[in-house]
Amino acid sequence: MKLKSLIIFLSLLIIGCSNTQIKEEKFVTVQEEREYLEKYGNTLSLEETLEIARERNLDLRIKELEREIATLDKKIAFGNFLPSITLGGSYTRLDDNINLEMGLPSVSFGPIQLPLPSSFETKLIDESFYTTGVAAQIPIFVPSTWYLYSARQKGEDISKLAESFANKMLQLQVMSEYFYILALESEKDTLINNLKSSQELEKKVETSLKVEGVLEWELQKVQALVESQKIALNKNGRDLKIAKMNLKRTLNLNLQEDIKLESIESVEVELPTLEDCIYNALNGNEILQITEKGKEINEDLKKIAITNFLPKIVLGGGYINNSNQTLADPDFLFGNVSGVISVFNGFKNVNEYKKAVRREKIGELTLEKQFMTTVLEVTKAYENVKTTQELWRMAKLNYEAEIGKLNQRKVERRVEMIGDEEYYKALAEYNEALSLKEKVQYQYEMALGALSIAMGKAPFRGGN
Repeated sequence: MKLKSLIIFLSLLIIGCSNTQIKEEKFVTVQEEREYLEKYGNTLSLEETLEIARERNLDLRIKELEREIATLDKKIAFGNFLPSITLGGSYTRLDDNINLEMGLPSVSFGPIQLPLPSSFETKLIDESFYTTGVAAQIPIFVPSTWYLYSARQKGEDISKLAESFANKMLQLQVMSEYFYILALESEKDTLINNLKSSQELEKKVETSLKVEGVLEWELQKVQALVESQKIALNKNGRDLKIAKMNLKRTLNLNLQEDIKLESIESVEVELPTLEDCIYNALNGNEILQITEKGKEINEDLKKIAITNFLPKIVLGGGYINNSNQTLADPDFLFGNVSGVISVFNGFKNVNEYKKAVRREKIGELTLEKQFMTTVLEVTKAYENVKTTQELWRMAKLNYEAEIGKLNQRKVERRVEMIGDEEYYKALAEYNEALSLKEKVQYQYEMALGALSIAMGKAPFRGGN
């Protein structure tokens, strides 16, 4: 019983120590992140957010490691051109002497018989000896290694393009999450003023009900309106919390730490012609380039399949040292040239070639399809930019009108021509116009970013 109690006590002690260690590690991590964010100040700009994403995003780190693996694969393939050198050694010990059966008949000289032994022992090799050596070989004619290296080189190019594309897509993702947070914060002001206006209306209706100016159900309708706006405001707060957590996950930051973002001001850019955008995309789009590299790899695989029908020639040589003292020369050099060619292996090489030909055809068709897809995506992105540009201009005009309207309501409230209800209503309409302008502005920035990526350019134009 005492032993059982002791085991339970030690288990609890170990668990407690491990939990303490985990808490300390988490505290250190949180503290490091706070110190890391302190260099950016109290708020984060879009440019600073993108910088953090490039430094800390996990998906981008994975792409970097995949690129490094592709580079190592290329180096491994290059090693096939270099000589391979091996060292070897062995030790042998015999448990008996070696007997030779001579099989000699008896020899006689007249009446005298001279019997000879049919076997005798002689020392042909030492009872124990060691052998050491070094051997080297280098391929002289192995064509498959040439095309394997070429394919690995193109694989490295694909990994670099994939990393570049992942970096641009990360920028677009961060911009999307950044703008969504700003849109929710802008919408919050509108919801607050809508709630204030409804609460003022509720007070008026309650007063009217006391003097029997309205019916009770009319007050209940206003109260339901107030509750619905409270729900909308609470939902905005929840959505804002989730949106910030999504951004912090992308930045690989502690999800419980709060961050504040700076607002942005955008300017319209002069778009090039659609033809120029398509031309830039055909020369710079990473997905199109990756597809083209994949087609070239399939061509190399077909060439490798052809080399299976050709002979392979390898040059070899080396040096051997043997401690056996019965040998006249225990040290010697050797060299050789070996070759091999496949004559018949169950039509494996033939079928591999047919398979490679079909892969090459798939690569050609995929490239043709991606070519048309790229042209379509650029056209859609281009037209989307023009649409959001027009909506942004309209939203800015509406915003300017609401500024004038709000200024008028301020004057009217000052001279008591209107009450708080009308003023808060005008303020809510102003905030709604401001929120709409900012949302369309963010949509315009995202549309420009999508067009830039389609053309192989970075979506972020710089600045804030």
